[in-house]
Amino acid sequence: MIRRLGCIVIISGFLLSASIGPTASAEAKNSKEPVICLDPGHQLYGNNELEPVGPGAKEMKAKVTSGTRGVKTKKPEYVVTLEASLLMKAKLEALGYQVRMTRDTHEVDLSNKERAAVCNQARADLAVRVHADGDGSPKTKGISLLYPAWSEWSRPIFAQSKEAAQDVLNEVLAATGAASRGIVLRSDLSGFNWSEVPSILVEMGFMTNPEEDEKLSDAGYLDQLAQGVVNGINSFMATQTEGTEREQQGRIYLPETARLYESRNGKMIRTALSLTPQTVQTSAVWGNWRKVSTWAGDKWVDAGQIPIEAQKTERLLELTKDTAMYRSPLDKAPVGGLTPQKVQAYEQWNGWYSIDTWMGRVWIQADVQ
Repeated sequence: MIRRLGCIVIISGFLLSASIGPTASAEAKNSKEPVICLDPGHQLYGNNELEPVGPGAKEMKAKVTSGTRGVKTKKPEYVVTLEASLLMKAKLEALGYQVRMTRDTHEVDLSNKERAAVCNQARADLAVRVHADGDGSPKTKGISLLYPAWSEWSRPIFAQSKEAAQDVLNEVLAATGAASRGIVLRSDLSGFNWSEVPSILVEMGFMTNPEEDEKLSDAGYLDQLAQGVVNGINSFMATQTEGTEREQQGRIYLPETARLYESRNGKMIRTALSLTPQTVQTSAVWGNWRKVSTWAGDKWVDAGQIPIEAQKTERLLELTKDTAMYRSPLDKAPVGGLTPQKVQAYEQWNGWYSIDTWMGRVWIQADVQ
């Protein structure tokens, strides 16, 4: 579930002659980032053809329905679910998640089995089915989170699905103030039974309740609800920290864009901020995590499982041949080159040296005298 950002070079005892505070960017898209699969429930036209409710099952169900409709707004459920899912997608991407949608239009014909297959093929860390509820009584209201009941089909994903359902319910209730209908086990949902990845279903409220129907068509409320769902997903995806935080001054070199995290209840929660490759001051250590000071306050970066230590040096290097320059010792492609000359090195690591150039701080690896 948790993916590491990669190693970070730790620089011991290094002092910059001109210190520049860490700069943050709004996005850090990376193929290593977790994948969230969003399934906006229903579609323009239902498909009453039958499909098995699960692998090898004899019981059959309709492939997909068009859903319920607002008792007051008359808005179809399939419209509300896509509106909410697109809001969630934008918010998740701002946090650096990769997002896969089962649909981004109403004119599709996707069965519940096929929707599960989309998320399975994406190897999603979590599949989130987005729905709105309906009932015979206009008084029934509230948000519920569904997750797969224990079965041979759901056994591998049961525990994580239940945890995700509770995390999302907690956050969406906090964001909206809506009534809670709790987390609910379901064994009859094809989308769950065909799922190979942790899965939940968000019932955003009852479109048969006039008040909740109107709220689900209110842009401000729907944005709050979407934010609550995203907060819950982010909480579920958080990294559990090990050990205790301890103060330790130092500097780390970030060889690639690094996501910033906040510490909350022993977990590291990702933020929408990231650091570009640079050297930053650290003030504390917590397992593999390092606390850094940014314009947005103290945050944490993942230093990877095996931090690479680099040492301060004041060595004058004589380059005897053309030498390639790299942004980091981990890069494969050079950013430029130097002709034979003398250069001042400030750090060293495994035959690599950092130097100052017209391009800023770079690393070289060469035979030196």
